[in-house]
Amino acid sequence: MEYLGFYLYLIFIVSWFLQLPTRIPVLGIIRFDLILIISILCIYIFFIDKQKIKGRNNPTYNRMLLMIGVILIVTPLAEWPGSAIQFGIPNFIKGIVFFFFTVWFLQSERKLKIFIIIFIACQIFRILEPLYLHITQGYWGSVASMANWQFMDRLSGAPADIINPNGLAFVILTVLPFLLNFYHENLRWRLTAIFAIPTALYALYLTGSRSGMVGFGVILFVMLIKSKRKALLMVAILTGSVLAFANMSGNFKDRYVSIVSSDSANAATAQGRLDGIWVDFKVALRKPFVGHGLGTSREANANFGNKYQISHTLYTEILQEIGFVGFFFFMFYLYSIFCNLSSQTNIKDNNYFSRFNQSLLMFAFMSIIFSIFSYGLSSYEWYLLGSLSILNKENIAKLKDPEFSIK
Repeated sequence: MEYLGFYLYLIFIVSWFLQLPTRIPVLGIIRFDLILIISILCIYIFFIDKQKIKGRNNPTYNRMLLMIGVILIVTPLAEWPGSAIQFGIPNFIKGIVFFFFTVWFLQSERKLKIFIIIFIACQIFRILEPLYLHITQGYWGSVASMANWQFMDRLSGAPADIINPNGLAFVILTVLPFLLNFYHENLRWRLTAIFAIPTALYALYLTGSRSGMVGFGVILFVMLIKSKRKALLMVAILTGSVLAFANMSGNFKDRYVSIVSSDSANAATAQGRLDGIWVDFKVALRKPFVGHGLGTSREANANFGNKYQISHTLYTEILQEIGFVGFFFFMFYLYSIFCNLSSQTNIKDNNYFSRFNQSLLMFAFMSIIFSIFSYGLSSYEWYLLGSLSILNKENIAKLKDPEFSIK
């Protein structure tokens, strides 16, 4: 039954990321993803030996449970507990299942490797699909406003994949750390990286996502810090940046310049994003300790702010929804993730789990910065990252055992 749970989880991963219920209407009618979640939970509850699950005593696992407990406690005290129960908690559950399913069912090296391959393959497909539609049919999917009532096209997710340009940029940024670090793992990874990295970077450019470019800069910075050939890599990065910028079209060049310049047509929207952080923070101060309720950021901003939108900053979103109490425990959870990743030292750099750890570190640092410009309390990424950090720590602990060797 353990293997059945694992395979059902892989099916869930494919269905979730590729939006199979949207693409195949009958799966949407029968609530296919919900059926998979319930089935996997039942397998865990009735058939899995809980004592054999490695990682359940890891601080990250315990802090995840603690954060869930805090959310359950503060919800009745929130501004709109009804909205939290009806909408916020169900969406939050969809995110945290990635944490628990990953820890429960990826208990072997082989299962972890298969999972990563499936995850990366799904993400690459999500990048290639809109890019293919763009090249063959002129598809963009989204627009951005500029000065003087002008607009520019931006690439978003495919029609069946409901993500905006920033969401597509984040998908790209989740793939790049693994492709960069696993390049030397084997021929399969190398060929995938040679094809996918330039394609992903071109798609990232077409998204017009400033936060995406900042996130990419963070990935390059972490890679530079970890590199043994810093001077050579620095020259390569600077040369590539100059060439890429020189070949950008006018609107995209202006949009990316607006990250650092106030004299561009896109500067107003960049400044508006920064101003919005302060407005969102003031909304959070209305209910500072327990928040307005999980999943109510949009509702809070509509009633007490100046927009009917979710806070576009993870940290103010958390403050608005679960208050300073919830914010503290969420940051406590994030801290434990970095503790897991930073403790993975004193092992050879040329093994799978060392590369995996470097990928997770890039992913984590990128997400920390990207989240300044993106919401995501109920999204999957932090919960998947937390569970993967646990499993990688468990596997690296084996590497430090002189009696253990990777097959």
